Amino acid sequence: MIDPRKGAPRADRAITVMAARRYFLDGATKSEIAAELGVSRFRVARLLEGARRRGIVRIQIDPAPGVDAVISGELAAAFGIRSAIVVQAVAGPPDFARAQLGAAAADLVAETVEASDVIGISWGRTLRAMVEQLPRLPGCTVVQLVGSVPSMDLDMNALELVRRMTILGAGMVHPLHVPLIVDTARTAGRLREDPHAAQTFATFPRITRAIVGVGAWTAGESTLRAAVAAADADEIDRAGAVADVCSILLDADGREVRGAGLPGRCLAIRSDELRRVPDVMAVADGAAKAPAIRAALRSGLVHRLVTTEETARLLLDDDRAGGPRP
Repeated sequence: MIDPRKGAPRADRAITVMAARRYFLDGATKSEIAAELGVSRFRVARLLEGARRRGIVRIQIDPAPGVDAVISGELAAAFGIRSAIVVQAVAGPPDFARAQLGAAAADLVAETVEASDVIGISWGRTLRAMVEQLPRLPGCTVVQLVGSVPSMDLDMNALELVRRMTILGAGMVHPLHVPLIVDTARTAGRLREDPHAAQTFATFPRITRAIVGVGAWTAGESTLRAAVAAADADEIDRAGAVADVCSILLDADGREVRGAGLPGRCLAIRSDELRRVPDVMAVADGAAKAPAIRAALRSGLVHRLVTTEETARLLLDDDRAGGPRP
């Protein structure tokens, strides 16, 4: 918004307003404006800077509907991540809340993904809600980050999410037709050498963006926990696990937990591989998951978070208080 009544003497104000109109409203370059006004490009730059400083030009940024921009910024700053999208979710059943979160994540993906991207995706109900609301995508490559769990709802399985993204117009697809967890590291090693699986694993270093869920390492909140033996789950409990991201177990401080030989037995992207992905976005919410989300943010594996206002406030309150520890 340009207000010609503020700042500077009349002559200076007139040329400042002309420069500001051409630059901010018409999209003219500084060089074009300099030629039109008969002044140097550096003078134009000073005029534009002065226009904002004096209030002649006021810039207003309207956040996306339903997104709390203030809390989003606070959350990103508190955990040192690149950005956060905090959704002001309307109260309702869990599926309704997931749909709102999924819509925000889908908008972010649609606005940022490019045809040159190689996108990795894990699993989960919220990621399914995101995929269901994605528009058509450019011809990017889609990669399955984790193997399948037979007991998981097929709609949430990583293989199904990859299939749906492919239908939306993605280019190459690299599925992972192997189980997530097997009995021994030796078995996992053999499966990694399967030609089809090996081709997918070989794409992991090329991934430019990853979209992941966050599991809380508690009964009923972690598909990974449900897939391991009770004795293994107990051992991992004693090791201090509170979260799992793509089968990577984390303690409350975000450090990797290596209990029951699980890292070697899982057929999924490893922590060192995920850490090298340039842009990792987590989509997760819920009071029960707050400790797990906090661990994921502290781990350094996640660069962006999409969550709800309720969850964001829990994360911020606990972080200010020093964060709960097991």
